[in-house]
Amino acid sequence: MEKVSIIIPVYNRKELLARTLSSVAKQTWRPLEVIIVDNGSDDGTYEYALEWRDANSVEGLHVEVMREERRGACYARNTGLCAATGRFTLFFDSDDTMRPTLVERAVNGFRDHPEAEIVCWKCLIHTLDGKSKVAPFYPDRGMECHLVHALLRTHGYMAPTELFRKAGGWNEILPCWNDWELGVRMLLAVGVSGRERRGKIAGVPEILADIYSQKDSITGDSFSRKVGLWERSLEAVRQTISASRSENKRGMLQTVAYRGMILAACYKKESRPDLAADLLNGMSDDRSLSLMAKIVMRLLYHYTASGGRGAWRIARLFLAPSD
Repeated sequence: MEKVSIIIPVYNRKELLARTLSSVAKQTWRPLEVIIVDNGSDDGTYEYALEWRDANSVEGLHVEVMREERRGACYARNTGLCAATGRFTLFFDSDDTMRPTLVERAVNGFRDHPEAEIVCWKCLIHTLDGKSKVAPFYPDRGMECHLVHALLRTHGYMAPTELFRKAGGWNEILPCWNDWELGVRMLLAVGVSGRERRGKIAGVPEILADIYSQKDSITGDSFSRKVGLWERSLEAVRQTISASRSENKRGMLQTVAYRGMILAACYKKESRPDLAADLLNGMSDDRSLSLMAKIVMRLLYHYTASGGRGAWRIARLFLAPSD
């Protein structure tokens, strides 16, 4: 039986961690290695994690509790990745929960699709207003889906431990969209660069994780509050794509530009047209975009900023093919 490592970074989440760890303990798959990495908590989270380890470590469920003093979830995740001994690894956040069959269905995804190097699943997002929605899930569209919708979000996929290491682990200087940036490197590492998946990505069409928005992580002005940080991730992905050997660089770079346009529209909706203008001006100098594509992007910016939805369906008609 393949051992699976579950890596959970945690910072001051004592009250919520119990719910997450309970869902981990209820997994139908064994053997499991649970690695909890405390990131400098001062509310008793670390002590609680030690207590949970002592109470729940049994045959088939090995629990490690570690500390990473360098502040940032990516540091904590990489510390856990270095310690992981499972054949497969998945990362999970300390305020979300797993459905009981998550690990089992993911492992079976690899068994059912021997050519797959990544298995992803559906996630249900619970928002602060009490509503819920299924995160976009189009595994058959490969890199295109990830660049637009973040297919490989933190809690939404499993991969061989060595693949995470081969891709370089988490980018520790990116506080925002770091799972999106890692996902790009993961897909490039297995040769996926367009709409196709070439058998490398297997999708489990079931909701296997519940994601809960928190007041201290989701705010009404969350984009403009972190101006510059989102752009840093966009630039990191541009550099990764430009340095790759993919034949689809232009298509991928255009899709990254589209994501930048969506960010500009979010700034506009948050009453920061000055920030939006900076992004749009940069788009004007983007050599990956044709004149027609730039015009369409501008139009879609105004459409999206006004509350329009589904802009990607229009944009993909004017961008370079992603296949």
